[in-house]
Amino acid sequence: MSFSIPERSTLKGPNFIRAVFERGAGIPGFISFGIGNPAPEAIPVKAIQDAFDKLVHENPMLLLQYGPMQGDAHLAEQTLHRLVNTHHMNPDGQSLLISVGAGQLLGLVPRTVCEPGDEVYMDAYTFTSGINAVRNTGAIAKGIAMDEFGMIPEALDEAVKSGKGKYVYLIPNFQNPTGITMPLERRKAIYEVASKHDLFIYEDDPYGEIRFAGDYVPTFKSFDTENRVLYAGSYSKTLSAGLRVGFMFGPKEVVDVIQVLKNNCDGQMPLVTQRVVSTVLDNVSYDEQIEEVRRVYKMKWDAMYETFQQYASSKVHITVPTGGMFAWMTMPEDVDCDAFFEACMEHKVGIVPSGAFAADGIPNGRAFRLSYTVPTVETIKEGMKILGELTVQFCGK
Repeated sequence: MSFSIPERSTLKGPNFIRAVFERGAGIPGFISFGIGNPAPEAIPVKAIQDAFDKLVHENPMLLLQYGPMQGDAHLAEQTLHRLVNTHHMNPDGQSLLISVGAGQLLGLVPRTVCEPGDEVYMDAYTFTSGINAVRNTGAIAKGIAMDEFGMIPEALDEAVKSGKGKYVYLIPNFQNPTGITMPLERRKAIYEVASKHDLFIYEDDPYGEIRFAGDYVPTFKSFDTENRVLYAGSYSKTLSAGLRVGFMFGPKEVVDVIQVLKNNCDGQMPLVTQRVVSTVLDNVSYDEQIEEVRRVYKMKWDAMYETFQQYASSKVHITVPTGGMFAWMTMPEDVDCDAFFEACMEHKVGIVPSGAFAADGIPNGRAFRLSYTVPTVETIKEGMKILGELTVQFCGK
């Protein structure tokens, strides 16, 4: 028997991130700035071990039966408390959904609201899974021009004139892949465009707590007066990526429908991981844990940036993130970026070409994403020295 697979199910861009990983695997001394994993030393291993031990030995049957479809009630309460009291979100008329990381939501949202041919507006360069999840519904992941402050409101306003728009997908804090944080004035301008055209905003904020410089910028959800923002967060970057615990907070009538689709397609969230996170939050200071993550990431970014400044060509531009996990390095127009990438790989340094993050209608570009979270400070300095010297070879001093 032969199966006919719909084209929308197979639509995806090239997986440059995986390609870099696979090419570097097994090469002695290979330094990867390509993998966007959390720093191992920032994971609170002892607190997580203690939580597992407590849960397994005190009442294992609580973990071994089915749990509520909507997620663990205590974890939901803890999460909602932080959203309301730390991030100043209004809970009236809202609902909270616990998910398998924030990543599961990338698929659930377009599957819930999009029809084939609908347009979802996103940064010209954005998270690969966010692009592919939209494409896999038959909708169009339409890239919108960016500047140093993120998505340009006028460009969004022009794109929306097609009349096919469904929502705007944004990573406003320490964006993946560029590291850009959208300032408050720009957020309000984007919100005005969404309001004008009656679009909702999907605010994806997995890195938002990891600010190590600059001032806090209010979330879209905190000034959402029209009930049009879905806010997604995660414990992956602050506690453990492997536990896969995320959440979505937004208008009840939308989140409840997403919950129904999740129940039908994915079933129950694992209770073990939810209750481990909840127990950790009960027994450690979450604010202190976040401060430790910030300390580690700032130390590593400082090492990357200082080495870049010392060795790199003055013709190469790099963003200066104020938090998160990524920086964006842009090459001059006359440089062969494919040749530069291959030279980096030959010198055992892995970086990810911007084409990995290009939404529909956007060229591959002349930039590379650098992640500073996994390598040690010493390895970062070693790799950035090599990278910087190669930029001089290709671009001149």
